[in-house]
Amino acid sequence: MLHPLHDKVVAVYGGTSGIGKELTSKFTSLGASVIFLGTNQEKGCALQDYINTQAGSTRAVFHMCDVTDWASQEALYDVAAKQFGKTVDIVIIVAGILESSDLLNDAEQDGSYRTLEVNLAAAAKATRTAVQHFIKNDKPGLVIHTSSIYGFCGAPLAPLYAASKHGIIGLAKSYGTLFRSTNIRVNAVAPHFVDTPMVSGPSKDVATALGMVPMSRCVNAYIHVIENEALNGDVITVTAQGMRVEPRYSDPLYEKLDELCSHRKAFILDEIKRRFNV
Repeated sequence: MLHPLHDKVVAVYGGTSGIGKELTSKFTSLGASVIFLGTNQEKGCALQDYINTQAGSTRAVFHMCDVTDWASQEALYDVAAKQFGKTVDIVIIVAGILESSDLLNDAEQDGSYRTLEVNLAAAAKATRTAVQHFIKNDKPGLVIHTSSIYGFCGAPLAPLYAASKHGIIGLAKSYGTLFRSTNIRVNAVAPHFVDTPMVSGPSKDVATALGMVPMSRCVNAYIHVIENEALNGDVITVTAQGMRVEPRYSDPLYEKLDELCSHRKAFILDEIKRRFNV
């Protein structure tokens, strides 16, 4: 039996290192064609050449992209269609950075605010672009975001990073709920500490003490989301002990609010389809 990834086209944001790199390699091994994004051309081209040499055909294409550049994001869909002859089916957003700032100083051009631009604003744009692409091509689609343990708790030494990861969970739940009655899905994977270049120095010491998440388990969490079509607007946490789908928020007031918004949600979906003549 063929894997659900077989013959699919996947876009991986942040595919040149860490989790994104492992996902790119794993997806191609399961029969997918992958366009992976990054800012390091040397690493990107090296990974592209390695995967394609191993496969004996073009299974992976590197797309140079600063995720805060909207035009570069949107171009990936044309590049994928040109390279693979098919449109993108799945979008995985792993790209992210960790701020390093002095909380006592707050200059106008403080580089730490780029954490919000890359981790949250760019992810929101990536989701909108993906959804528009799926609707325009009248096809099912899946977006998987990457949050973190810090999407559930505070990070005293990296508050903007924690804010961005909380925001990612909000994005996934909101878009997933909006599209729950359609064939478009939006979810998030929230790993605890994984052995990646981002986890280094004192952070790695803390992560090691708490228990590092095996990379294979982290990768399997994304595959679990791909395989389980009932997941939409859900968050999958991955720890050193295992992974689980977080219970959906349940509150009578929230359920009433969701019901009151149902007509507005239907209007939004109809308007999107009308705009793209679907």
